[in-house]
Amino acid sequence: MSENQPEKALFQMIAEALTPEGTLPKDFSLTKEKVQNKLIFADGAMDGIKLYHTQPKTVDIEPVCQALLLISQGQEETGKAQLTTALEQHSVIEVIDALHKWIYENHDQLDPGKLSGFAIRSIMTSTNPELVKLGLAIMELLNTDKQEALKKVIRALALCNEFTLYCLFIMRSWTRGNDEIFDLMQKVHGWGRIHCVNQIDPANRLIKKWLLDHGCENSVAPAYSALTVAKKCDLIEQIQREDLSAEDWSGITLMMDGLMAEGPVAGISEIEDRETLFAGYLAQTEHFPMTLATVQNLIAIAQYIDGEQVKMPEIKKQCLELLKSSACYVTVSAAMEQGKGFEEALKLSIPYEEKAMTWLKQNPVEHCMAARLLMASENACDEILALYADCLPLDTMASGPSDVLGLGKDYQDYHALAAVLQSLKLYPGKGVEFIRCALLCPVISCRTYALDTLESWVKLAQTSLKGIAPELLIVLEQASELEVKEELKTRILTLKQSA
Repeated sequence: MSENQPEKALFQMIAEALTPEGTLPKDFSLTKEKVQNKLIFADGAMDGIKLYHTQPKTVDIEPVCQALLLISQGQEETGKAQLTTALEQHSVIEVIDALHKWIYENHDQLDPGKLSGFAIRSIMTSTNPELVKLGLAIMELLNTDKQEALKKVIRALALCNEFTLYCLFIMRSWTRGNDEIFDLMQKVHGWGRIHCVNQIDPANRLIKKWLLDHGCENSVAPAYSALTVAKKCDLIEQIQREDLSAEDWSGITLMMDGLMAEGPVAGISEIEDRETLFAGYLAQTEHFPMTLATVQNLIAIAQYIDGEQVKMPEIKKQCLELLKSSACYVTVSAAMEQGKGFEEALKLSIPYEEKAMTWLKQNPVEHCMAARLLMASENACDEILALYADCLPLDTMASGPSDVLGLGKDYQDYHALAAVLQSLKLYPGKGVEFIRCALLCPVISCRTYALDTLESWVKLAQTSLKGIAPELLIVLEQASELEVKEELKTRILTLKQSA
């Protein structure tokens, strides 16, 4: 975009991208400013992370309230400028509940016409995502059910994962709100679908059927919706049906994967009758072809029973029988031919080393997880280190410590570096060049893994770092001066002092 060309309103950008089917292309994304060392989030991801991964905290909404008062008094430009500044500190997702409460309590001081006018203008013309969200948050408090032109705008904005959640808050108050949400849920694929699944009322068999088959299909992770879908589609009842279709089974398998993850959100631990669910899943495996996803779920169930020390001896027995079956062996072997299934092969004592090494040599960066498995054997360690020393631009990667998370395809080299670092913990003194690179690279996780490895070396060798890799002491000196994360700086200083 040239300097003289005005920035396009977000609603206009979305409206122009709509397909004839009334959806957005799957690769659609709002334009985001690229700032050095600042992570760019996918549409809706920042709000999703705040909703699911951070504890709610009390924030000072006074600047936002004062800005709305100015707007209500006719000073829209001044209020808008103050809002923009305030929302740089705390996003709409952090203030929306407290702000709604303040508006209710202070409605007699506010001009509803001026406030709603500002909200609609923000929705229609703003280039700032947070101002669009604030406009939607204000409109949530007003009756929009009869405003057909505005409803069309909201439907369009809802198709963008960045705004789906805020549009849902408005849609659910419409006369046919649940039908609107069901229609939307089928058109969004990222965080938007996760929010739709959370908001939908499973009011009829059609919705329940769709949730069973597709509710956990999203471009983020099935775990975010698995428990919600399991409850809304009555999973335990469904798993015992004798007429499940292939589509039903595919949806259930993905749902089980999400439930067993127990990572980003609660899953299987919140299912009361877990034994019935497990029994139903194991029984159904006999009626459908064995897939790698099924194998992964069987392993997860067996590990869950062991890890939680729950008494389900019959379930565990059936799991192990299935995992020892020829169908399981054939499935994992076929997966390895496609460069997958190596971790499952390891867990099931199926030979994997030769195939894993073949794929690793073809593309060391893409298949870096195979490296982690193979480097558990010291015999393969040196060969794999030589592979990565040849393909990773270590000097370029060591561009200096920064506050970068390193997520996404743009950071694949760093993902490979992280895999190598974690594998080096067992081998004091090996791979010094990878440690040097990691300590001075911008990605936080790589620097963390490097320090984990050095601390492991000192513990295993029962000597100081000076006695293991004295050449790294100079690098630690540099790293201690450049490190931007205080907790990592403290660990670096501790290693230096103990050397």
